[in-house]
Amino acid sequence: MIFRLVVTGVPVPQGSLKHIGRGRLIPSNEKKLKVWREAIAEVANEFTTDSGFDLPAIVTVVFTLPRPKTVKRLSVTVPPDLDKLQRAVGDALSINCKLINDDAQIIEWHSRKEYGDVGGAVIQVEFLEQ
Repeated sequence: MIFRLVVTGVPVPQGSLKHIGRGRLIPSNEKKLKVWREAIAEVANEFTTDSGFDLPAIVTVVFTLPRPKTVKRLSVTVPPDLDKLQRAVGDALSINCKLINDDAQIIEWHSRKEYGDVGGAVIQVEFLEQ
C-alpha cells in the first residue's frame, strides 16, 4: 500500500526544545512548525483511518525550499538540516494525523532537499505487508 502526499508551503524543521517553565518544553520554532505539520496532516487526512496503519513503513520525501535570490549554488547545503525536516514529517504523520500510529514504524527513510520556485514536499509512505 503506497500513499503519495503533495504538500505546499515552506518546510520547517523540528529542532531544539526550549524550556518555558515548570518543566514544560516546546519547540523553539513552535508557530511555524505547527503550521507546517498541520499542512502535512491536512493532505494526509485524505488517507487516514480512525486507528491509523500499524505496519512498517518506508518514507520517501523530497523537500523543496524556495531559492533565495542571492543564491547561485545548485544544491541546498545550508540549514535547515535534513534530519530535522524528517522529524517534523514523522511527527506530523503520527501525531497531527493518524496515517501511522507511531513514527517508530518508519523503518527506512529516503530524503533530499532541493531548491525550487515554491516550497513544499512530496511525501511517499509505503506500508509493508507482514
